[in-house]
Amino acid sequence: MISFFSRHRKPIFIGTVSIFLSGVFVGLGAYMFTGDASGAVADIDGRKIPYQRFSAQVDRVLNNLRDSGTDIGEMVRRGVQQEVFREMVIEELMQMEAERMDMGVSDFELSAEIQGTDAFRDGGVFDPRLYYQTIWSQFRMAPSEYEAWRRKARLASKYKQFLYTTIKVTPDELRAYYLSRQKDFKSFEKEKDKILQELYQDKFMQVANYHLRQLTTRIEIKNYLDKLEKQRQGA
Repeated sequence: MISFFSRHRKPIFIGTVSIFLSGVFVGLGAYMFTGDASGAVADIDGRKIPYQRFSAQVDRVLNNLRDSGTDIGEMVRRGVQQEVFREMVIEELMQMEAERMDMGVSDFELSAEIQGTDAFRDGGVFDPRLYYQTIWSQFRMAPSEYEAWRRKARLASKYKQFLYTTIKVTPDELRAYYLSRQKDFKSFEKEKDKILQELYQDKFMQVANYHLRQLTTRIEIKNYLDKLEKQRQGA
């Protein structure tokens, strides 16, 4: 299922950071508790993820998959739900950690993102009416809700960027990494930049997983998704 999403998924969040997080913190479920909360798919240390926002994200991903010609069966639908759920929990955890480190997102940053989003522009110019219509049709959000969400998402992205800047790769590490995938160094110079990027990505995955696992030792995550789905199926 992970390889399926690696090939077919489109961006779930409209972020400015392109660090790929699929596969990060795959053991997330092992640290969760089940419980009950009205209208929320998860509770992360008292912060709830609304079912409505979760459902809108799932629908967007499913629509993207349909547009790409993918048949949407129950297995795919459940896989999308789990991927979206994990990403939303990870984003919440990273946003909380960014706040702890006194990171912030200015009104200017938020405004620049919104006004620069192609979906909100008409003829190359930001259109407030198109903005209101799009966030309601795509996310079922009012402007205040959407902007609060985007501010949180940008804050989480800053924490991802911070983690990425902590990664260092030595020449010896790069050569050893390359040799673990190739028999010799014949094409090393030609492929060095590509391999360096892959190594940075691998190390980022390890660092992100480590930090997220550390967070779950002190932050309680309650998962209500299965219970909510069963309630809606029985309704």
